[in-house]
Amino acid sequence: MSDRRLPQIIRLTPSSYADYRWCARLYFNKHLMRVTESDTGRSGDQGLLVHEVLEQLHRNGSCHDDVHVGAVLASAAADTPQMRAFVERHASRCPAEVEGQAHEVDRVRFSRSKPMFLASARIDAVWIHDGLLDVRDYKTGRLNVDHLADDPAARVQAWVMQRDAQRKGLRLQLRYEYLQPEIDEDPETWEPGDDDLDAIGDELRAAVARMWEADDWKGVADVDACRSCRYRSICRDSAAPGEPSWSALSGGDDR
Repeated sequence: MSDRRLPQIIRLTPSSYADYRWCARLYFNKHLMRVTESDTGRSGDQGLLVHEVLEQLHRNGSCHDDVHVGAVLASAAADTPQMRAFVERHASRCPAEVEGQAHEVDRVRFSRSKPMFLASARIDAVWIHDGLLDVRDYKTGRLNVDHLADDPAARVQAWVMQRDAQRKGLRLQLRYEYLQPEIDEDPETWEPGDDDLDAIGDELRAAVARMWEADDWKGVADVDACRSCRYRSICRDSAAPGEPSWSALSGGDDR
C-alpha cells in the first residue's frame, strides 16, 4: 500500500538518501514528517563556517595567497588557529591550475522513468582540470566512509553531476576532503563510468519504488545505529532510548 505522506514526486538528496539507507524510520521522521529533532547532536555551525570561508577564498582569490587568506578570515571573524589549519589542509589538496571552477553549486536531475523522482545536490566545489569534472565535498567531521562508490550520498552526487560531465566532455571524479587534522588520508577519489551511473539510476528508482510500497517505516533497532540518532528518544523502534531534549512548555498558571 502506498503511503499518502509521500509527495507526488519524491525528491532525493545525498543526505536524505543516505538517511533512508541507514534507517527508514529516520527518513520518515526527518524528511517526510519533518519532526523536530528530539535529541541533541554535534552542532553544524563549524562546518557551515568552513564552507563559507572556502567559498569566499576561491570566489575572490586563491587559497594559496597568505594575504588573501588572512583578509577573508578576518572579514569572517574566523582568524583562529583551527580555521587556518582547515584552510591549510584544503590548500594542500586544491588543484593549482584549473580551466574553470564553481562553488556551492546546486544541481537537479529528473528521472522520467517510472517511478519518477527528482534528485538534487548542493556541491561544495567543482574544478575543471586535466580532462576532469572534479567534484569536491568538504568534510569537518569524522571519517565515516572508506570507498566513495559505497557511500549512498556520493552515489546521488555522482548521478546528479553525470549530465554536467557529459555536456562538457569530461570524466567525472568525486573526492571528499576531510579537513580535521587527525584524519591522515581522504578516501580514494572515485571516477564512476557510464555503466556505474546507469546502475545508480536503477538503484535510486528501486529505492523510490520501495518507498511507494511501504506501509510501515520500520527502524533498524540497532544499538550502534540508534545511539547517535537525533530521534532516538521518540522513535518507536529505538534500541537506545533516552529523554527528549525539547524545551518543556509551561502553562500560564505555573509558578
